[in-house]
Amino acid sequence: MSYTVAMILFDDVTILDFIGPYEVFNKVSDWEIKTCGLQAGIVRCEGGLQVKAEYELDAVLEADILFIPGGTGVNALIQNPAFLKEITRLGLQAKYITSVCTGSLVLAAAGLLDGYTATTHWQSLHFLEKLGAIVSEERVVRDDNRITGGGITAGIDFGLQLVARLESPQRAKEIELFLEYNPQPPYGVGHPSIAPEELVFALKEKSKDAMARREKIIDAFLESK
Repeated sequence: MSYTVAMILFDDVTILDFIGPYEVFNKVSDWEIKTCGLQAGIVRCEGGLQVKAEYELDAVLEADILFIPGGTGVNALIQNPAFLKEITRLGLQAKYITSVCTGSLVLAAAGLLDGYTATTHWQSLHFLEKLGAIVSEERVVRDDNRITGGGITAGIDFGLQLVARLESPQRAKEIELFLEYNPQPPYGVGHPSIAPEELVFALKEKSKDAMARREKIIDAFLESK
């Protein structure tokens, strides 16, 4: 079956949040992928890589699948009423509302995760809860037509599960094999539940200023509602 996917791009997006699912979706021949931004044109990802949003959001009248990746740029999106309005519009008519990493914070800010179970990057789970979602720490979470993935690398898992649901498990298996998706992490510390406490603490210390900035942004957003 053919699906149209609106994949949202914005400055300071985490490129793997976007490109992991893109690689999976791109292997389904009859899915049409539309890369969208508040304005069409070049988007500067975290780290400086440039990609192109082909469509302006307000020019995309409908999409079967709405997808939002994460990144430090979600802070600006949460503070952008025009962007959130377009996301709400697209989400309310989409068959599936999806995200990876902190993209779910944008969905929640747009009112699309109120009362739904969802996930995000482990460092932002408490923000997601503040924004009205029911939080899960699972790597990929499905609640009705809301499907969310955890942090960054979870995008491939998310993409494969979505293809399995909308196409078939067989098609998802073929894509997994073609991508040689056979993770062998060298250290086995990719989630706080399996990482040493001192490593988790050290990473939280490095991130505390960024998390404090996001906290202020989300608190201000909630106060303004």
